Amino acid sequence: MNTAIIRLCLVLFLGTSIGFYLELPLKMAFLALLFGLLLFVVGYFRAKKILFPDAFFGSCTFLLFFILGIFVTSLNLPQNQPRHYLNLISSEEFPLLQLRIKESLKPDLYNHKFIAEVVSVNDRGTHGKVLLLHPKDSLKMPFLEGEEIMVSAPPEVIPAPVNPHQFDYAEFMSRKGVYRQINLRNGAYRQVSGESSDLQTTAAKLRKQITTALQKRNFGAEELAIVQALLLGQKQDISTETYNNFAAAGAVHILAVSGLHVGIILLILNWLFSPFDRFKKGKFLKTLLVILCLWGFAVLAGLSPSVVRAVTMFSFVAVGMQIKRRTGTLNSVFLSLMLLLLIKPQWIFEVGFQLSYAAVISIVLQRPLLLELWEPSNRTGKYFWDLLTVTIAAQMGVLPLSLYYFHQFPGLFFLSNLIILPFLGIILILGVLVLILALAELLPSFIVKAYEFIISVLNTTVEVIASQEKFLFRDITFSLPEVWAWYLIIFLTFLLLKNFSYRKILAVLSSVIIIQTVYVVQQVKTKEELIVFHRNRNTMIGRSEENKLQLYHNSSGAVEDLAIIKNYKVGEDISEVEQKTLQNLYLQKGYFLILLDSTGILPQQIPQQNHLLLSNSPKINLVRVLERVKPSVIIADGSNYRSIVAKWQKTAREHQIPFHYTADKGAFRLK
Repeated sequence: MNTAIIRLCLVLFLGTSIGFYLELPLKMAFLALLFGLLLFVVGYFRAKKILFPDAFFGSCTFLLFFILGIFVTSLNLPQNQPRHYLNLISSEEFPLLQLRIKESLKPDLYNHKFIAEVVSVNDRGTHGKVLLLHPKDSLKMPFLEGEEIMVSAPPEVIPAPVNPHQFDYAEFMSRKGVYRQINLRNGAYRQVSGESSDLQTTAAKLRKQITTALQKRNFGAEELAIVQALLLGQKQDISTETYNNFAAAGAVHILAVSGLHVGIILLILNWLFSPFDRFKKGKFLKTLLVILCLWGFAVLAGLSPSVVRAVTMFSFVAVGMQIKRRTGTLNSVFLSLMLLLLIKPQWIFEVGFQLSYAAVISIVLQRPLLLELWEPSNRTGKYFWDLLTVTIAAQMGVLPLSLYYFHQFPGLFFLSNLIILPFLGIILILGVLVLILALAELLPSFIVKAYEFIISVLNTTVEVIASQEKFLFRDITFSLPEVWAWYLIIFLTFLLLKNFSYRKILAVLSSVIIIQTVYVVQQVKTKEELIVFHRNRNTMIGRSEENKLQLYHNSSGAVEDLAIIKNYKVGEDISEVEQKTLQNLYLQKGYFLILLDSTGILPQQIPQQNHLLLSNSPKINLVRVLERVKPSVIIADGSNYRSIVAKWQKTAREHQIPFHYTADKGAFRLK
């Protein structure tokens, strides 16, 4: 197997990953690239002159690709882009921004959400993206993709998570190139008559026409939401219940236009255009038509990042399939990965990107080994065995990442995929027909009813599988070192099964020892800490020791079911929770935490080394309290009024005492 492309891609991947953490200035990255290029040229001419090739030229090539990864990362950093809006405004400024709506996101309880391109700042041309929040004052969507608005409002930092192991929305958006948000509640705006006419806007208009046409045909709301997700790449209208059902059934990948959908469409197109194989230039023409159709589907689905990634990958796979060798397909997958890394290096941090490539690479590598285990004697058995091997191979590829990101494992994933995947091709083909007929206003009612029925059956099937909760394993703690360790053992096991040798057995056994070492190290790590959680209108203090959490609070209801506690339990591998009422004094690692609540009563004996926690807005003279307590740190949790907290902050500054407000700085952790 020729692994040169694969190795170069992996080196580029490594350089790109490291580049995001180094954040080198563009000049420094460019000089490094010139140095790498110079070494490459020297190595190339040296390799042509010497009789016996050595590793110098190969090392220079790897170094060049590594530096190239760092360079493309530096190119994409806002601080290295003079015309990025972040470099043209200050935090105190109230600028006039011209924005172009690029993408609509799933709304939350209070706001419609959009990603917008910053076209200009105070009439100066700029670029960069912001998260736009529009208050939900009506059911009507306020903006359409491609529309432009003028806004006078300050871009704000996207709030960071305030409790441990909470989903980091700010980090999530930054990986999409979105670093600030604008809340239209805090500023004035008006819509501009001008509208973008780019390909993405045209696709958005087309999707809007399709959705309107389907609504006129009385599609059910739930079914229409599924159609929009499956065919148009729009998941905003899918209900939380439906999404959770698909996740529990191990079929959530069906709800996003991704590699699965594009792969199925590729197989269908390959079959449709197979007559071209009989002609002299037929294979070339067939591949060209397949790729054009794939990109036509990408435009229809709105050219969202997940669709562009999937279509790019399978465009290369379409070429690789014509080579009719597994190495051709595998090299095509890695070539597509290399291209995407060079164009959008930040995609490596997106979960969908990682899962797509992990699944496809695993299918290409491991499915042939699974097929050798059994050869069914009839066509029906062969068909379902093919489906099962694809499902198992894909699951093996994504399992470590899925456990790391989602902390659950759907035990019936193979059943849901065996039932759903055979019909997904029909749903996609019939769906495209429905879309075309709806646009042409030629969609008959019987096709609407039939398609709606198929979607309804899909939903019901998923709901039945998801209801088998004993097969859904939730709240699984899985760390990043475990991810790497498990991928190592999966890869080494694959090499062993592919070509047996004693050295490879030793390598697999070594990887098992590495996994055991990771688990042992994680177990012996001291997990003892005292934590003041941030929770609005409530005080909640936790003391964790090994796998046990003592939770101090005065709340009513099932506190263990709160997201902040569930996230903490999974993240810290907590197996037992003991609930207690709040007390005035806590000891942790030689420091006392003094709780001063609404009663305003301090303990009679004040320990020397202490932190002061203010809760429930006590009516106190903080100056007098500080004279008596003399704390190292003052903490205010989410149970206090912001106006009172502001006064306390001022007093703390005057006394030069560190002040920790959990709403701003997150939970206070004393380890």
